[in-house]
Amino acid sequence: MQNDQSFPVTSVGEIKIYDYDPDLSTHPIPFHLRAIPEQPKNRVDKYLIRFEQLLNKLFRSLMMLACLLLAGLMFAQVMMRYVLDIPFSGIEEVSILLAVWIYFLGMGYATREREHIHGGIVSLLVKDHKKMAYIRLFGSLTCMIAACLFGYFAYEYALTEIDRGRVSANLRWPRGMWTASMILGFAMMTGYFLLEAINEYRGLRKTAQRESRSSNQKKQHQLKQKLDRNEV
Repeated sequence: MQNDQSFPVTSVGEIKIYDYDPDLSTHPIPFHLRAIPEQPKNRVDKYLIRFEQLLNKLFRSLMMLACLLLAGLMFAQVMMRYVLDIPFSGIEEVSILLAVWIYFLGMGYATREREHIHGGIVSLLVKDHKKMAYIRLFGSLTCMIAACLFGYFAYEYALTEIDRGRVSANLRWPRGMWTASMILGFAMMTGYFLLEAINEYRGLRKTAQRESRSSNQKKQHQLKQKLDRNEV
């Protein structure tokens, strides 16, 4: 009992899973590092945030619906295969269709919440917060360009599937229904990485303005002290 009381007990919620980037390790993530800002800066921001909120509700509803349908199909397949002994291979095609839509919609949603996998090894070497902000901005822009490229290749692949009239083996559904999920997923990633970059740029501008005001106040204070000494 004495040994238990000698060591402080830390709450599980306070433990950080990773510490590569201190700013991104905290939860919730600061608003200036998210894709969606806390408050609109102008009227355009206000309408864009509302539009994004509607899209977010739509995509989340689609993901939840697809998850429920996927679970129902898996249950139905087990019952048909092992209880009724009448398996239907078409269920497997629909399951894959739902799974890829869940995956790519989830990929875009994870980018929105900035919960995607990221590494912050640079932050172990760079301790200056301003430099880290520039590096983070560069990373967001790089990821946006990469998502654009992958989205372009996904678009080309989907067009090829549609032009050649490829269909699934059992249900004979167009394979474009599967590949369209990639286009939407990468489009979501591109948009949210762009919003991240905009917020990070605004954060840098706000920091620069704050430093400028602080520097001006310091200069004014030094000038006032100098004038006071001259008067004395």
